[in-house]
Amino acid sequence: MTEHLRFCEHGKKYALPLSIIRSTLKVVTIDEESGGVINFHGKQIPVLALDFKERRVIQASDSLIITAIKEGEIALCATAIEGITALKTTFPGELTGTSIAEDGTIIIDDLSLVPLSRSIEPPKDREAQAILERRARSITLPDNTDEQITYQEILRFSLGYVEYAVEMQYVREVILTGEITPVPGIPPFITGISVVRGRIISLVDLRKFFGMPEVGLTDFNRVIILSDGRMTFGLLVDRIRGTSHLKKPFSPPTAETGIPESHLIGIVGDLIVIDGKALLTDESMLVNEQDNTANIQIKTVPE
Repeated sequence: MTEHLRFCEHGKKYALPLSIIRSTLKVVTIDEESGGVINFHGKQIPVLALDFKERRVIQASDSLIITAIKEGEIALCATAIEGITALKTTFPGELTGTSIAEDGTIIIDDLSLVPLSRSIEPPKDREAQAILERRARSITLPDNTDEQITYQEILRFSLGYVEYAVEMQYVREVILTGEITPVPGIPPFITGISVVRGRIISLVDLRKFFGMPEVGLTDFNRVIILSDGRMTFGLLVDRIRGTSHLKKPFSPPTAETGIPESHLIGIVGDLIVIDGKALLTDESMLVNEQDNTANIQIKTVPE
């Protein structure tokens, strides 16, 4: 099955092939005088919305998906980014260029065939406008200098008030949090286990694993399944913030994050980038306790 980036728009669930996604970001100020574009690292990219025969009113909570079409790149409006998962087409969609997944998600197979609109209206609220302007300034620097070398793709997520990221190469999929079964006698950072596609997966609370203070409320409504081919487990997170590419320069790891340097790649602004390989090879993740009452062996499951 093909991996897709899932997003919401106009109350419906959509998905785009991950192969055509360049980046995702929170919505920024749109330059109407230049034809409705954003300045994305020195490139003028048009902002479009799925055409629902009405003007798309931007909210500060919206996102933009930088994606490729035949004519080049566009920034597609989305109410929310839901994460990455593998989807299988079940039958053709009503719109040309789309199909429908098993769960009803509308898969956009060919974005160039789907009606798109430039009728986008900025927020009227001054505070929201100021937020969008600040975001726009942060993405205007050119992307082709020696200091802006592109590194691996990362998946951004949040826990409480803090935003983190992990390398996409270790992300197998992102799923909604299902039923969590607590198991006695295992480390406190393992919240429990869950069955994912017929396999038992340990679910990890990163804050407890690193002994960090639990700042902000969490609802753990997503699970990021990490795997390196030998080890597999899930990270419990609050929100998926999208994908992007890690670039230089970034701050070196510091003790202020509460995460040891051995498990950090670096810090980019307020984003803390965790070393996925270090997590997957950490011996603390190996749990071999036996719950005799349930007769289930609890361990991070190897591939």
